[in-house]
Amino acid sequence: MSITRKTRRDFLRNLCTLAASGSAAALIPQLRMMGTALASTSAFADYKALVCVYLAGGNDSWNMVVPFDTTRFNTYTTSRSGTYNATTNPGGLGLALPTTSAQIAAQKIIDGNDASSSTNQYFLHPSMPEMTPLFAQHKLAFLVNAGTLVKPIDMNAYKTAANRPPQLFSHSDQTNQWHQGSTSSTDVSGWGGRCAENLDGLGANLSSNPKIPLAISIAGSNRYEIGHSTVPYQMSSGGLTSLNGVCNPSCTGVTTNSARDAALNDLLGATYASDFAGEYNKVFNSARSLYTKIGPNVPPASTAYVPANTWPANNSLANQLKTVATMINLSKTQGYASRQIYFVQIGGFDLHSGFNTGNGNHAQLLQLVSQALNAFWTALGPTYLNLQNNVTVFTMSDFARTLQSNGAGSDHAWGSVQMVLGGAVQGGKLYSGGDLISGFPNQALNAPNNFSRGQMIPGIGVEQYAATLAQWMGVSATDCLTMFPNLANFTTRNIGFV
Repeated sequence: MSITRKTRRDFLRNLCTLAASGSAAALIPQLRMMGTALASTSAFADYKALVCVYLAGGNDSWNMVVPFDTTRFNTYTTSRSGTYNATTNPGGLGLALPTTSAQIAAQKIIDGNDASSSTNQYFLHPSMPEMTPLFAQHKLAFLVNAGTLVKPIDMNAYKTAANRPPQLFSHSDQTNQWHQGSTSSTDVSGWGGRCAENLDGLGANLSSNPKIPLAISIAGSNRYEIGHSTVPYQMSSGGLTSLNGVCNPSCTGVTTNSARDAALNDLLGATYASDFAGEYNKVFNSARSLYTKIGPNVPPASTAYVPANTWPANNSLANQLKTVATMINLSKTQGYASRQIYFVQIGGFDLHSGFNTGNGNHAQLLQLVSQALNAFWTALGPTYLNLQNNVTVFTMSDFARTLQSNGAGSDHAWGSVQMVLGGAVQGGKLYSGGDLISGFPNQALNAPNNFSRGQMIPGIGVEQYAATLAQWMGVSATDCLTMFPNLANFTTRNIGFV
């Protein structure tokens, strides 16, 4: 468990009391802890932000990265009910193999973790051409076959119910487990929130009150950023909305607005007997104080901190990431925080039908994601914010989907492919190692660790994925064992992609 500010103060106060009372015998065993306690009271010297991009509905991620070699590609195509063709095979979910030089240049990648020249080649979905050069530049990595796990298991271990995560294939339950970073039902806090609380205790906030919260959501309420005692600060991609008819943030002279403002401040300064009223007052007061600090610096009041790169139009995810980039720029420039955790979301991935047809099909969704991530990466680049090394973006989703088609789409599955993007990312690689299941999985239906419709048993647990990101932010390996209850069940506790 991390040492919070309160426990550090108590520790130092008790230490001084012991010294004053001459209790040397009690004091000496604690001296080795003095350096840790004092060091922990200092803020981080650098700035880092973690950005979660949630693909809601269960992304069919096995179409994001596809084997290029003939043998594995043929297995993939067979399991995906053939290559899609609107006339001859409308139910097929498989992608066509890139064959022209232009297609190969736009889609082909080589896995830097695999020394074999025959099995280290893959291609990306044709709707994601922006990701190919980022992978080649070693800024983008793919986490292959990740999912919710209690412990490492194979097909034999799966048969014992205690080894399986609860409520597999359920949207709500699997979303909660990804957000919690745990399959436990006893701690329903989110791992982003727990991470923020841990980092706050280590001095991740630099500002005086009102502090800029470490956890900020641009996509509304979410479990991921809820800690044991904190909730995320919520913004919209349109910025902050001020109160009407009062002073924002201050008044000059005596006006109707100033009178209303004075009355509102009297209400906010009152003491309330009701816990509900008191808590509401606390939240409202905090939100208004934060508006005073943030509001004048972000849209619609100001564009001073908005990166000036071009952002794709009609792209809700890009709009959210533009707000994240603005807040990162503001927070870093003004020294408001040294660590921040953001949450954005794009939905529509629950494609039981319309996988290849209609508005919002899978190709269109991946195009939105790819273009939004590329614009965000450009905003962080040296021409604009120069913060690419300070920010790591990662995806999560409920689960992958069945390899086998249901005739018009795909159904709920398990192990998935996730993306991690950032200047600190050890990119250009596919990370697929697991304690019991490793390597790019066999995609044949009914393969040893693949169910009859192509639901993969994950090789990498959510806890391993999350703990790797948390440690990059500054959470200790020891604290990660407390933060992620199942992490101790895994031999590899840091996957090493960042």
